[in-house]
Amino acid sequence: MNSNFIITEEQKKLIINESIGSELGEIVKENYEFVKDILKKASEQIGVNLEFAITWGATIGGLVGPLNDFVMGVSPEINDVELSLLLTGVIAVIYFDNKKLITTILEKIKENGLEDIFKTTLKKGEELKNVFVTFIQSLNLTTHKIINIVSYTFIVPLIPQLFELAHNGEFTETDIRQIALKLSSFGVLTVSSLIIRELVNKMLERFKN
Repeated sequence: MNSNFIITEEQKKLIINESIGSELGEIVKENYEFVKDILKKASEQIGVNLEFAITWGATIGGLVGPLNDFVMGVSPEINDVELSLLLTGVIAVIYFDNKKLITTILEKIKENGLEDIFKTTLKKGEELKNVFVTFIQSLNLTTHKIINIVSYTFIVPLIPQLFELAHNGEFTETDIRQIALKLSSFGVLTVSSLIIRELVNKMLERFKN
């Protein structure tokens, strides 16, 4: 026996938005797990517990993901352990104001003969950060003054999907709010759904033009 289900346009849109939110959320979660693994390997090398940084895993992953690809492109001979140490060094410099931690990591990097590739990777990381900060400032967010803009870097790997969304359909404030709530529900972001909503909204507006 065949059953036909008829859904309204509103229900269809809700399903689509749920799917979009889940897809974006999975990307954020993958970045979180990626950074978690990096920090674990680095902790074992330097003898310092980096668990405190895992809270920022999804945020850090937004910037470190592209840096991982960069390092593998210019130095494919580097192994996973060395890569984790390099990326953790960049994370410490860009995200954390902890001179003691940075010094400890840099000493280990030097000990492993990774100074040159570290300097190159850090330079690339700073370039990416500066470009991102400039972009975010150009969006004229009302919330950027109360939170460090670098905490928005979780959005970097979502940019291709948001660009596609902007060109494939019209989204209302309600639609964007649903997507933001879905993203925040994964529990790995350090910013609120309100901030995510404004960020997504402003980016969609920019990409439509």
